[in-house]
Amino acid sequence: MPAAGSSELFVIAAELEGRPTFFIVESDSKGLVVEADPSMGLRAAGLGRLILTDVAVPESALLGDGDADQRAAEYSAAIGLARLGWASLAVGTSQAVLDYVVPYVNERVAFGEPISNRQAVAFMVANIAIELDGMRLVTLRGASRAEQGLSFTRESALARRLASEKGMQIGSDGVQLLGGHGFTKEHPVERWYRDLRSVGVAEGIVLI
Repeated sequence: MPAAGSSELFVIAAELEGRPTFFIVESDSKGLVVEADPSMGLRAAGLGRLILTDVAVPESALLGDGDADQRAAEYSAAIGLARLGWASLAVGTSQAVLDYVVPYVNERVAFGEPISNRQAVAFMVANIAIELDGMRLVTLRGASRAEQGLSFTRESALARRLASEKGMQIGSDGVQLLGGHGFTKEHPVERWYRDLRSVGVAEGIVLI
């Protein structure tokens, strides 16, 4: 949960009448405990873990109108939007990787010439650009359908799957292109790699 330690309200999903439903829960509710949840990536997000023990909320805490089926549909839509959000995070972070490695490989000299002259390096940079455009287009397609009120379940799933797989690869390739420098805190690529790795586990695993 991002910013868990400083949030006053949480939106929490629970089962009601056999269907998933969102509730607004105050941070000082009895039975709710927030614990720090240090992670490999997204350290700037202030991630925390919520532990709920017999938490009771009033009927007014119910988020959304309509019957159980409608609330379940709203839940599914929220999950789809969250997946598009994570895919967007991957697109932006991957763009940062590309913007950083291009001047680096052009300026880094080895054996008397820029390392970008090496075919293996050039191919790796080109692959980052290709996969990044694919991620961006699929994410934009899902966002466009959502904005128009059309079904975007398929597009959000595709965007997240592509962002998870290709985003992690882009992060790894970014570190590799910097060689030993990519492993140090001197350059931001290692942080972007860790942040991109989070997309593979956020909003549920992609292995099902």
